[in-house]
Amino acid sequence: MSFFSLKKQAPVQIYNRETNAVEKENVFEEKFMDIFYGTSIGRCITRACLSRKFFSKIYGRRQKQPASTRHIRPFIEKYDINIDELEKPVSKFQNFNEFFTRKLRSSARPIAKDPETLIAPADGRLLVYTLKDDLILPVKGRTFTLGELLGDDEAANVWQGGCCVKLRLAPSDYHRFCYIDSGFHGPVIHVDGKFHSVSPLALRHNLKILHGNDREYVLFETDNFGKVAHIDIGAMVVGKIHQHFRQGTSFLKGEEKGYFEFGGSTIILLFEPGKVLLDQDILDYSRKNIETLVQYGSAIGKKVHRL
Repeated sequence: MSFFSLKKQAPVQIYNRETNAVEKENVFEEKFMDIFYGTSIGRCITRACLSRKFFSKIYGRRQKQPASTRHIRPFIEKYDINIDELEKPVSKFQNFNEFFTRKLRSSARPIAKDPETLIAPADGRLLVYTLKDDLILPVKGRTFTLGELLGDDEAANVWQGGCCVKLRLAPSDYHRFCYIDSGFHGPVIHVDGKFHSVSPLALRHNLKILHGNDREYVLFETDNFGKVAHIDIGAMVVGKIHQHFRQGTSFLKGEEKGYFEFGGSTIILLFEPGKVLLDQDILDYSRKNIETLVQYGSAIGKKVHRL
């Protein structure tokens, strides 16, 4: 029996709001993820090496070398990236990481203007979880505590009875993220961890990757949604999480908050109870454990008005 024997995995499905259809995701490095998270020897290698900070730093440096530009065109073609949205031509990027952290034309990601509309903080695939008894309860029943996620049991008490919005960014996505409302926040808090992949294939094998990964969080005081925790989670080969306002700031809805360097990443939003209602299609597909494809600045929910 081979150490690399694999069970056949079901395809990763996502709901595309634009086409109103459930589609198969073209998962980044699918075979790699299946081997290194789906086999015994692969998991040993991942724990010993691939999830370590040094590996992500070395890999990140390689993506900043001029020779890495040769990967840009094949990457665009494989993942069908719309280059018409780019702020500058593909030929102007000096390395792959520069392309990965690319800026888009302002018209490419319009912000839903209604102040009572909740917007997606980034491009990605979205799931909604329920917060109950200090647990995030995914559809498949695997759980971890908010205290584990935030690295602070007392801070976790604020979110009891609320909801968790998890947004998974694939490596092919636009990797800049924004503020979901207007308001203000204090300093960004860093929680040390490892650098596991946040690929859906890796998460199938171990959801606790999310609270074990290197991450940063900040507490928002928002105009329309009360207190909100915004958590940026690093992943395997993410060179760095860049925060534009690390010491705190007032902010506007849709304003860029920061960006991830090379790799897949995850953003988690925690809401107090009775503050927001997610769109019905997102809720319906989340109950089926199917992620909804969303874009930076697009509408995903509404403010709840209390009687």
